[in-house]
Amino acid sequence: MKKAFTLAELIGVIVLLGALSLIIISLVSSSMKGSKEDLYNNQIDNIKLSLQLWMSENQRPNNGEIITLSLSQLKHSGLVDLDIKNPKTEELFPNDMLLKIKNNDNIIEYEVIDNGNNLDDYTLIPSVSLIGDTLTYVEVNSNYTDLGVVAKDRNGNALSNVTNTTNLNINQIGTYLTTYTVTHNGYTNTIYRTIVVRDTIGPVIEFDDLTLSLSEVATYDFKSDITVTDNSLGTVTVDTTDNINVIAGTYTVEYKATDPSGNTTTKSRLVTLTE
Repeated sequence: MKKAFTLAELIGVIVLLGALSLIIISLVSSSMKGSKEDLYNNQIDNIKLSLQLWMSENQRPNNGEIITLSLSQLKHSGLVDLDIKNPKTEELFPNDMLLKIKNNDNIIEYEVIDNGNNLDDYTLIPSVSLIGDTLTYVEVNSNYTDLGVVAKDRNGNALSNVTNTTNLNINQIGTYLTTYTVTHNGYTNTIYRTIVVRDTIGPVIEFDDLTLSLSEVATYDFKSDITVTDNSLGTVTVDTTDNINVIAGTYTVEYKATDPSGNTTTKSRLVTLTE
């Protein structure tokens, strides 16, 4: 006759089974969490690959520049699935999630910033696309007119209620972001344009040709009677070289003006020396 388990033995078995179940549940939970994290990282890598494809079809930033897009812009280009989801939350990635293409020392980097709050189905939100380039260049201290966007409802009807916000300072060299937002029937879409304010124009040097006597030329300051201006409104450095000799004749003074962005202008001036 088999001996029955005692109460103490039964309690011990129950405790052991409970401990084993906790360990198994913890292992399964950890495995599932790790699996979701791997899937999430794969999705982020897929978005980065889509950014690379977008750049190959559109624009590549120059060294030191950044292009900012929304996930919605990648969807509009057909480069990511319209229902791309975050495996960790099982929700759609936000349509207004920020994506960046950076050029650091001529090495292209892709950044996905998991933010935003527009979780609506992309097929329900209004469409909006930029007129002109996503990365736009403008000269410092010049006039800039935004080209705007084309916005439509899901039936293809034009929408005009687009709001435009920007931190653009046309008088300061730098990179700025313009945000365009359109809302229709309670649904919103957001896209971005990057504006690079830069200085690519050299200084302007103005002077008249000069006649001096031999006694004057030794102490004459050839920078004293010239005018140098630059569109950056920054400080311009001016260097001079000349071939002037100690006998009467016609010579040249060459001016080289350099602005804060490194743009240079050179200009030669005739100097006539008399007895």
